[in-house]
Amino acid sequence: MIPARIFIDEFGNAHPDLSKKGAFSHFIYTSVIIKDPDTEKARKILNEIGIKYKLGDDIQSRNIKNKNFKKRKEILLELIEKLDFVVDVMVVDKSKLSGDGLKIKKTFYKYFQSLFVEKYNHIYESYAIHAGEVDGEFKQELQDYVRKKSISRDLFHPDRNFEMSDNPDEKLIRIADFISGCLGRVFCTSHFDQQYIELFNLLHARTSIAYFPFQSYITKEIEDKPELDKQIMKMNYQLIEKFFDSTKVQKTKEKARLLEYLRFQSELNPDRLVSTAELLIYLNNFFPNIRNERIRILIRDLRYEGLFIVSHSGKPGYKLATKYSDVSEHFNHFLKYVVPMLQKVKILNETLSQHSFNDINPIEKDPNMQKLKELIAGI
Repeated sequence: MIPARIFIDEFGNAHPDLSKKGAFSHFIYTSVIIKDPDTEKARKILNEIGIKYKLGDDIQSRNIKNKNFKKRKEILLELIEKLDFVVDVMVVDKSKLSGDGLKIKKTFYKYFQSLFVEKYNHIYESYAIHAGEVDGEFKQELQDYVRKKSISRDLFHPDRNFEMSDNPDEKLIRIADFISGCLGRVFCTSHFDQQYIELFNLLHARTSIAYFPFQSYITKEIEDKPELDKQIMKMNYQLIEKFFDSTKVQKTKEKARLLEYLRFQSELNPDRLVSTAELLIYLNNFFPNIRNERIRILIRDLRYEGLFIVSHSGKPGYKLATKYSDVSEHFNHFLKYVVPMLQKVKILNETLSQHSFNDINPIEKDPNMQKLKELIAGI
């Protein structure tokens, strides 16, 4: 397997006091992952971008202000076009952290950095992780802790490493810094900027998102909705939360990725239907052999588990139900198929009965047709 180079940076801080002006509501880790053979290519691209956009050889997100959004978008488009990479994000809602332990800065960083990198043991046979530095003497303590706690290195996997990068020659951490700056203003509600959704949309097909704890970012808007819509939205997000909290997630990673994507798209635009083609592009980042039919099966199975994933008649795609009309349209979509099918069965049964003088009447005489008999009686 090709070794991975993983570059991690952060948006926000660990400060627990959210009452202060300018406080960050969320803490966000972002990793940018490339193939090890692409390392020199990535350095060359980064250098070219620095020269082209007059940013020098040390590109940093903070040097590209909001008023220069166009420049930020152009840089992102160049990175996407010229370099194959995937993005991994973990969003921590600081308001949801319980207990005093995670309110201590050192404990916060140890816990979440370990949690964030541990999963790479299950994805990559070999990797080198370069994480942005923390201040002061804590750097070595944190580095040693993460190596011991979360880096699984053994006889079969000797090539795994983690370091807080202070190598002046290793500039690729700046790509993670830049991407983190692009996504931070989408996921951090205290610093949300509507125009940055455009940047997320450029990245979404290669981005994986995890939340701690599981939550939905539009639940704050629920109270302004009509009562039925409010109930539908609350029920759906509770069911999704239950799904992610269950052990099923580890066994059905395809479903988890698909549901994760639909959920975040719902947060960005609750009314948008996500096409099968779009889902295929996203899921292919994690499951290269997935096909359209598999996506339809995953949707079907999630519906059997009670999740409100709806389709609308005459409109391609899927979405999470966020209002009563979503459910109503979804049911009407199926009625257009179910009722004509029942009518055909009824006509066929009547023909058989009439021409056989009722010797052949499956709906009446076949005990296996009892449910069908009840359905036909209702049309």
